[in-house]
Parts: sequence; structure tokens; C-alpha cells
Amino acid sequence: MPELKIESVKENSLLKRKEVKYRVVFSKETTPTRIKIKEIIAKNFSANPELVIVDRNLQETGKHEVIGYSKIYADKKSAMLYEPDYELYRNGLKEKKPEGQ
Repeated sequence: MPELKIESVKENSLLKRKEVKYRVVFSKETTPTRIKIKEIIAKNFSANPELVIVDRNLQETGKHEVIGYSKIYADKKSAMLYEPDYELYRNGLKEKKPEGQ
């Protein structure tokens, strides 16, 4: 099971979110997916996984850890308002419409 190590948490009351910098350490496992990291963060902060936006994850070659940055919104409306479309697509809050529709 991957282990989450929180490096910093910043409360951003203006944008109604928490901004979290973290490390996910894993050993002898595959690199955790964005969805898995989202679930781990939601569990640690007692938040709804739908309200967690995984912004970036960086893994250096050969290391068994991912350095990341995520945002935990207070409500879905705030996430839809402040996040760019590509982040909403990546995190499953919005679906792309097929071309021509």
C-alpha cells in the first residue's frame, strides 16, 4: 500500500480549497495512478474523492516515490468555477464531448 507523506497544507479560503503538497512512497508496486492518489488523499483528509483535484505528480527515474500537488475543494461548484477544463477532464469532473456535437 502506498504511503502518503504530507509536506505542507495551505488553506485558501478565497478559492474555498486546501492546497496540499505531498510525497507518495511505494515499494515493489507499480506507480500509483491519479485515481489511486486521489483516493489516498481523500481518505487522509476525510474528503469526498470527487472534490480532490490532483494537479501534478512527478516521479524521478529509479525512485519509488511521487512528488505531487493537489487541491481539495469545499464543494463541486467551486472546483468547476476555478479549475481549467483540462484539469476537470483529467480528474473526471467533466467529460469531453465528441467532435461535431
